[in-house]
Amino acid sequence: MINKVIKSAKLGGEQINKFFGDTVQIFNKSTIADFRTEADLASEKAILDELQKHFPDFNYFAEESGWIKNGSEYTFIIDPLDGTNNFSLGIPNFSVSIALQKNGVSILGVVYNPILDELFYAEKDKGAFLNKVQMNTNDVREISKATISYTCGYEENGLTYENVVKAINTYKVKRLITNWSPALDYCLLASGKIESIICKGNDIYDNMAGKLIVREAGGIITEFDGTEEKEEENTNFIASNNKELHEIMLEMYQKFLI
Repeated sequence: MINKVIKSAKLGGEQINKFFGDTVQIFNKSTIADFRTEADLASEKAILDELQKHFPDFNYFAEESGWIKNGSEYTFIIDPLDGTNNFSLGIPNFSVSIALQKNGVSILGVVYNPILDELFYAEKDKGAFLNKVQMNTNDVREISKATISYTCGYEENGLTYENVVKAINTYKVKRLITNWSPALDYCLLASGKIESIICKGNDIYDNMAGKLIVREAGGIITEFDGTEEKEEENTNFIASNNKELHEIMLEMYQKFLI
């Protein structure tokens, strides 16, 4: 199954690469910052065509086309181009993200960076991998040595980001990044390159594959109050590399952001 999903992600990535660097048609969605391009649509079609050949009875939830409900216990959650704004500006920081859930539990996740040909993937209880090499989160425990990503949904009014900046400055965090490809940020965390992510209201297809990859690499994900997520579709959480730094992140969030 994992090999079929990987092939689908790579087919989506091939479509994206065909358009990258060219002028593409843009179609607005919910806000001026929320839009799709020809590349999003072409990638999604390639992914769905391939997956549905092998798994015709599964459910599908894809960013551009929405739900295909077949009454299955299995559901694919697909973001055909995570980082559309970066893509449209010619910034090579975007990915394809595909997750598979069984009865609401993520069992497989694939994130593919078509520019660097980086393939991140995980299966539940089997570890996380980058191009067949197992990944683990890093061991950084000091907040002053941490790089933190902040990502949010389109309805965020900017106040949370202002408070994130205040918290980062107060705690003397090494670096705050906002890369606008959440799926790749989870892979940065899983591969030990960054230490934590604050997620405030992203769409679920931005997160599902990446969250499984983080967990399988040894990372920790909780709600903002430190409790376990009640459901995997939760889009308000903190993900960190280890327990010690996660506790500091929770403290920082509760002081500045609630």
